[in-house]
Amino acid sequence: MADLLAGLHVLFAPLPLLLIVLGTVVGIIGGALPGITPTVAVALLLPLTYGMPPAMALIALGAVYMAAEYGGSISGILINTPGSAGAIATALDGHPLARQGRAQDALLCSINGSSIGGIFGTICLLLFTPPLARLSLRFGPPEMFWLAIAGLSIICSLTAKDFSKGVIAAAIGLWISTIGADPISGAPRFTYGSFELQAGISLIPALLGFFSITQMLLMIANPTPNTRTTHLGTGRFRHMLKFIFSRPVLLLRSSIIGVIVGLLPGAGASIASFISYGEAQRVSKEPESFGQGNPEGVIASETANNAMVGGSLMPLLTFGIPGSPSAAVLFGALAMNGMIPGPRLMVENVDVVYPFMLSFFPAVICMYVMGTIGARFFPKVLEIKDRYIIPSVLVLTLIGSYAVRGSLLDLAVTAGCGVLGLLLKQANFKLAPVVLGIILGPMAEQSYWQAMSIADAHGSALVYFFERPICVVLILITLVMVILPLLREFRLRRSMATP
Repeated sequence: MADLLAGLHVLFAPLPLLLIVLGTVVGIIGGALPGITPTVAVALLLPLTYGMPPAMALIALGAVYMAAEYGGSISGILINTPGSAGAIATALDGHPLARQGRAQDALLCSINGSSIGGIFGTICLLLFTPPLARLSLRFGPPEMFWLAIAGLSIICSLTAKDFSKGVIAAAIGLWISTIGADPISGAPRFTYGSFELQAGISLIPALLGFFSITQMLLMIANPTPNTRTTHLGTGRFRHMLKFIFSRPVLLLRSSIIGVIVGLLPGAGASIASFISYGEAQRVSKEPESFGQGNPEGVIASETANNAMVGGSLMPLLTFGIPGSPSAAVLFGALAMNGMIPGPRLMVENVDVVYPFMLSFFPAVICMYVMGTIGARFFPKVLEIKDRYIIPSVLVLTLIGSYAVRGSLLDLAVTAGCGVLGLLLKQANFKLAPVVLGIILGPMAEQSYWQAMSIADAHGSALVYFFERPICVVLILITLVMVILPLLREFRLRRSMATP
């Protein structure tokens, strides 16, 4: 208790509160801009914290991290161009809502879900850091492999109406993820003699292509008169607040998923949001409405990806294992100030750690105020004519793609994925399974080969994948996520066929 009070004393002073406000603004803007992911936003601010007291530097970076996870949803909802990987699932329902003239509703769902998830994750960070972090250490290569498979099984929920197309789309994504050097032998795969391709296809340029470029090409190919409305009104806030808080189970389930996924090294917001989205669709009474503009999809995704922030910091602070790429940048910030994350950090640097953890509460409050006010004005973007939106988004997309690695190849990847996305959309394929394949492919492949190496050393071969308790739980979850959507779709078709 004394450590908490000391942390509050450090936190509630003019300088840390000013840094929280500035970090929140930077995070929201950085998250909303295509290509400037939460990780990039935190990394860009890192040099500016040189010379700051360690607690102040971490407070500023933490505010950027939290706000950027929310900021990605703004561009995803308004123009179907997610500013971060965690907002991809948000755009699945957020953008259809915007096209229906309910952009403000989607934005209010996003900021409320993000804030609730952020508060939940911060409470878990303060109360359960040691025990929950130990759980993450039990996730070895076989558990990470089955987690990736469980993530891929969400395809069944997303494409139950046309499962074959979903499988083909996921296979395309998995193929794209294999381009580059083999993780075990180092042999080049599908590089066609290109040295640059041996580094693989970077995730951000591919995502920008499939979402941003594809969306702009669709707008060019199918021009429509600008008749979109924003339905602004003072009653929307109260109405959506009632809608959101009438679903406590959805909020709690999504928050728990976000924290648990955040604990897993390298998993990140995209996996948290997709798993939460898939679970929300699986238990919904109207699963067919997901992808058509169901606010519950926005709430599930955004609650999970901001709850993930607190979860990703637990293993970082207690064991020195970052739970997300952004947490890895914060590892660098700690090391830069002479503090090595691990068991001794909570003992030797209490004056830094507790103000940092407590700072997420005012950061979420600041984010909520800005996001709630902005929800009334952000939809004005939809009133801008397409001839101004299209070139602006294309320029920002290409700049964001090039900024990732400073490579011209990434520009080509973005353009190529954009054209491929357009062809798939014209053939009535969904892009979400493609993206899932790209995100989860490397994780599944690397974890599989690591597990196989360990299994061969112990002489247990494939039994190693099925004998561990967590693996069994993940396998059962995967089977449920595969069977239930297909069974529901089968029953629906049979009921429709019955006269």
